[in-house]
Parts: sequence; C-alpha cells; structure tokens
Amino acid sequence: MIYEISWSRQFGNVFGHTVYTSALVLSSFLGGMAIGYWLAGRYRGQWQPLMAYGILEIVAGTWTLIVPFLLHAAATTVIGSLEPGPLSSYVALRVIFSFLVLLPATVSLGATWPLMAAFLSPRNAPAPQWLSWGYATNTAGAMLGSVLATAFLLVNVGVTLSSYLAAGVSIACGLLAILVGFAGQTESGRENIDSQDLVGDPGKVMIRTADLSETIPLRWWLLVGFSGFSILALEVLYMRLFSLVFHNSTYTFGAVVTVFLLALALGSTIIGFLGNRLAPATLAAWSCGLGAVGIMLSIAIFKRWTNFQYFSEGTSFETYLLAAFKLVFWVVLPPITALGMILPLAWRAIEPKVARESQIAGLTAVSTIAGALGSLTASFLLPLLGLWGSFIALTALYLLLCFGMLIGRGAISQALAFAIVATVALEFNWSTMRKVNTLEPGETLLQRWESAYGWIDAIEFTDSRGFSSRTTRQNLHYGFGNSRTSVQRDYRQGHLPLLLHGKAQDVAFLGLGTGQTAAAAVPHEELKSIVVVELIPEAVLAARYLSETNRGLIDAPRVEIQVNDARRFLSGSGRQFDVIVSDLFVPWESHTGYLYTVEHYRASQRSLRPGGLFCQWLALYQMGPADFEAIANSMASVFPNVTLWWVRPNTNSPVLGLIGTEKPIVFAQTAAAQGWLEHNPHTGEHDTLLADEQAILSYYIGDWHPVRGAKLNTDEHPIVEFSAPIAHGNNRKLRGPPMQDYFERVLASLPQRGVDVTGVTGPARDHAWRLTQQRQLLGIEVASPPTKP
Repeated sequence: MIYEISWSRQFGNVFGHTVYTSALVLSSFLGGMAIGYWLAGRYRGQWQPLMAYGILEIVAGTWTLIVPFLLHAAATTVIGSLEPGPLSSYVALRVIFSFLVLLPATVSLGATWPLMAAFLSPRNAPAPQWLSWGYATNTAGAMLGSVLATAFLLVNVGVTLSSYLAAGVSIACGLLAILVGFAGQTESGRENIDSQDLVGDPGKVMIRTADLSETIPLRWWLLVGFSGFSILALEVLYMRLFSLVFHNSTYTFGAVVTVFLLALALGSTIIGFLGNRLAPATLAAWSCGLGAVGIMLSIAIFKRWTNFQYFSEGTSFETYLLAAFKLVFWVVLPPITALGMILPLAWRAIEPKVARESQIAGLTAVSTIAGALGSLTASFLLPLLGLWGSFIALTALYLLLCFGMLIGRGAISQALAFAIVATVALEFNWSTMRKVNTLEPGETLLQRWESAYGWIDAIEFTDSRGFSSRTTRQNLHYGFGNSRTSVQRDYRQGHLPLLLHGKAQDVAFLGLGTGQTAAAAVPHEELKSIVVVELIPEAVLAARYLSETNRGLIDAPRVEIQVNDARRFLSGSGRQFDVIVSDLFVPWESHTGYLYTVEHYRASQRSLRPGGLFCQWLALYQMGPADFEAIANSMASVFPNVTLWWVRPNTNSPVLGLIGTEKPIVFAQTAAAQGWLEHNPHTGEHDTLLADEQAILSYYIGDWHPVRGAKLNTDEHPIVEFSAPIAHGNNRKLRGPPMQDYFERVLASLPQRGVDVTGVTGPARDHAWRLTQQRQLLGIEVASPPTKP
C-alpha cells in the first residue's frame, strides 16, 4: 500500500494529478501483480518457497529504488509532455510506459503470495484455513501501510522517501525469509521431505505443483472474477458517495481505504475461523446475498445519517476524523466484509485439504485483473449509469448470483428467505432514495453532470429578497462562485494582475470555476490570447449557465479552453505568457496542494516571458497561518519579488494575492496607474477598488521574503495538503479575530520595497495611510479614519 500510494503521487508529478493518472497507476500495479500470481503458480523450478519469496521481496525493493530516476528521466522526454485525458492519442504509450516501469516490482510482489501460500500449506494442516489467516494478516498489513502513509509518512518522511522506506522493509523481509528458509532446510533435512511432493531433483525442497488433471469449476472462476471486479468498483463508488459530504482531504479518503482493507481482512478472518464447518458453495451464496443487502442498507444508512449535508461532526480535527471514520465504518464494513469472504472461500472449495499453488495463484490473478477492470469501469463509465444506478446494478447482480447458487444446490427455503429480505431491503432503500433532496431552499437544479470528479451542478438560487443568481459547484458543497455576491471579487482577480503588468498580450488562467475571473480579461482589447486551463470537462459545460456574467467566455473568439491539469499544461505545452493567474483552490482537498508547491511555481516561472507576472490568489479563510506562510515562502523561494495585494479585505472571507515578478513593480508605468472602469452586472455599481491609481495602490499590503530555514511546500513534502485539513478542523483559519490579529502581527509590518511608488501622488503613496485604510476594512479600530483619496 505504501508503494501504491507513493507511486500514484510520483506518477502524478509526471502525468498530472488527475483521476486518469490514478487509474493508470492502479491498473499497472494490479496488472503486474496478476502476472506475478500467474507466473508463480506455473513455476516448476527447484527453490524452497520461503527462500524464493525472500529473493522476490529483495527484487521488488531494489527496483523500487530505481523507479523515481526512471520517472525523472521520463519527465524530461516526450513522455513527460504527453497531453492528459482519456481520449488522448498518446494514452496507449503512457499506459505501456507506466506498466513497464512498475513491472519488475509488481510482478515480484504478486509472485510472493503464491510462494507464501506454499509455505503456509504444510501437509499436516488444512491449507485453506492457513491461507485465510495469511491473507487476513497480509490485508491487515496493507491497512497499516495505508494509515501510516496517509497520517505520517508522506508529509514527514517524504513521498519518494516513503517508497524507499517501503523498499527497505521489503528487502529486510526478503533477507529474513531467506535466513529462516535456509535454517529450516538445514534443520529438517531430507527426512521431512515427502518424496511425492518433489519434482526433479529429490535432494531439494520444491514448490508443490497442481495435478493438471484437477480443474477448478467454471462457477468459481466467474464468482471470484465478479467479486474482484465489484469490490474495487465499490471502492470507487463509496469514494464518490462520501465525497458528497466530506471535506475530501487525504485523511478522509484514507479513512475509506482503511475501512475497505479492514473489511477484507475481517472477511478472510471469518473464513479462517469457520474452517470446514460450512460448505464453501453455500457460504459463498450467503456472502453474495448478505453483500447485496448490505450495499442497499449502506445507502439508506448514509442518507439517514448525513441527509447529504456537509459533514461537520466533532469539535476538533481529531474528533471530526473519528466521527468520519465511524460513519464510513458502519456504511462500508458490513457489505465489504461479506464480499471479502468470496476469494478465501474459493481457495477452500478447490481442494478440501491441500490447495495447489497454481490454483491459488490462478484464482488470485483473476480476482486482481478483474479488480483493475472494476476500478477503471467505475471511474470512467460512472456517468453512464450514475452513482445510484451503479450501486443498483452491482446489487442486482449479487442477488442473482445468490439466488442462482442457492437454487442450484436445492436450498429453496434459503433462497426464499433471501428473496423476502432483499425485497424488504430494496423497498426500504428505494423509499429512502426517493426522498433524497440535495438542494437548499430557494435552489433550482439547472443541470447535473456525474463526472469522474464527482457531481458538477449548475444551480439557480433565489434569496429571501427575491434576488436570483446562478452558481456552479462540485459535490454539493464546493461552490465555484456565483453570479451575484462573488462576481465583483472574481473580476478583480482577473483585472488586477493584467493592470499591474500593463503590457500583456497573452494570459493564462489556471482554473475556470464560474469563468468570471477569466472573463475580466475579455474587455482588455490589447490581449491577443486568453488561455483557460480547467481540470474537469463538465465544469466547462456548467460555466455556460453563467454566460451573462462570464461574458460568454467559453465561446469567445480569443479564448482557448484547455481541459488539462494546470501544472502539466505549463510544464508540457512549452508556451510562454505575459501573465499567469492561478485561481482559488481549496488547499485541504486531496492533491490540490500540488498547485502550491515550489515545483509548480518554478514551472510557472519558466512559462513567463521576460518581465512576466505570476499571480496566486489565496482564500485565507480556508487556511491557517502556517499554511499561508508555507505557500508564501514557497513562492518567494522562486520569484525574487513577491508582493501581497488585497482583493477582498474583510474578516469573514478575506482573499489576497501573491504577485511574483523578477523586479519590483514600477507602479506609475503600469496600466493600474490609470485605473479601470468595471461595473457589477447586477447592481450596475462602479467597482471602487479599480477606480484609479489611489484606490488600487491602497490595497497593496507589502512584500514577502522567504524565511530562512522555513518549511517549504514541495512535491516531496506536500505539507499544505496535510496541514490545511487540520487547521480547518480545529478552526484555526484566518478569519474573524485571528485574521485581525495576524494582520497586526505580521502583514502590517511587511517591508514596502516591492512596489516603486515614484511618480505617484496623493495619500496612497504613504504606507501608513494604506495600513489605516486596510485596518478599517478589516474591522480593526483605528485612531482616526483615513482621508479619502
């Protein structure tokens, strides 16, 4: 699990942090392991199982040390510049590259399980029971690896270094296995070797192979394949479900993965306890039926527990995470535990006393390949059936399997009992889902897209005063902005960087949202091109519903929409811009923190022409002081001149921008010195912040210089992604009194050399006057109000 989590992030830095990259890594990971299962199951060599296991662990660990260097080399070649997206003509090349880079490690890791199965299958014990215990222990270890990687390793040890640590564990396990295997072989000698288990040289301990005359019934192949497919598909579906109410940090996603692994370990443990007490086929039918009923009830439990409201239980981050884990536990554990029993049951079914390594490997390989297909199917074909339709389809298939197996074994009464229970559960689930309402009072759903990134909604809202506006949002609770209250701020975010540059011809906006920020560039006739980079294709479609306030941006003549990962676009396109504007991104969302790293700022700097300007907008009310400082220090470590500017100075939802340039800004030589005429499309009021040089300059806060020895937000240590959720959960965000206090302690004392005010007249050239006005806007008491410029 540590390998998988680390590799997913490492590949994301090459191909972009998208769902397609995650699916690419997962399919490569599982595909390689399936090949390893198959090869180990067909092996006819002369190695003792535990010693062979040790060698393969060492191979996996050693190759893991090479993977980062291969990825670094790929990033500097054509592979690193391939366009992301499911329909790209280069997808096949990316798939092949990813598969081959991981293949030596994944094949080795996959082959270790059949070898361990051989070791855990002594002639004097029922092999399937030992296998169930071994599989449960292995899965529990995976759960521990997931928790460690999420909660500690990635941010404290480092992304790549975590894979090195895992490699060290693999190599240590391999050496230990070789020593134990060698010692066991020496002590036991040939007297403990049953000659019937030997192939080739009888003087060596061998891997026992299957009697080729014995075959596994087709029904078990199909059942194992479908269970592998559905379990990984359900993991994707439950991730989508919880993303509708969680804050979607790495921690909450980690909670879902942890419960999944816990359930799989529990299912295998139950089979280990049951031993041979029940017929495997009957128990498999019950597992399918209980899993189907559990899926239906899980949706009802989720709805009754959350009512699709933003999950905010707990008074601190720790209590929030505990409450979130509790919710995931009761929703996910029952169905996945039942379904997790199917693969261990198949091992039991193929041989009452001794399971063959090739049979174990074959069934496990089928389950793994089917799991990769299930994950890919749920990720990319989800829009066809929708979230609820996908759950219902899997439930129906499991019920059909349950009824078919029970009736086939003549257990008519059991089939009838399950039919009654399933009917009640279906009715309960259906009545629950019919009452689902994801809209707030006054909201009308214009259109909903079920995308690979969750639900994207276009909403029309009418408030209590009868004013209407439109908004777009992701997963019910993440609004991109609206056409009424946020439009003025959005326009400012587009205008200010362009005005401070003054001579821009080409501009790039990273992030579309409502389209209103980029729409500010449309009236700037001096611009030759306006490029907007947006990760989510459906967000582009949703933005058309705000065409009145985003000025028809999507279809405007000079506007180019790039559906792409912003960082990959900058690194791979080779294009140059005069101004790059990075929009507001929620810092605690998983993988979003990579848009605030040193490496991202370097990619942005390389994409600027001489004299170019980069602007990073930050919603201070979404982060704590340490998060803000990590971002500011990271950007200031790249750009020689970083200045801070307000765009919305208030205590409840303060927003400021970090503007990076090579040299100080000579204000009198910028277009900002003439101001800009902009109107609120709803009220018709003139935006006073952009009125003239006095108004614009009054929002200049100061300069940020990197603090010596401060922690930077980097690809290797993405600290913001892990610290921002904690600040959010513990209510340490920069809003209200904490914002006022931070302004007085830190922002008000920043140096003022990043903007040259030579040639500016009026009170705005005076630092003290600017601070007084900003204090007043933040609600901080001042000795006397500032004189209007």
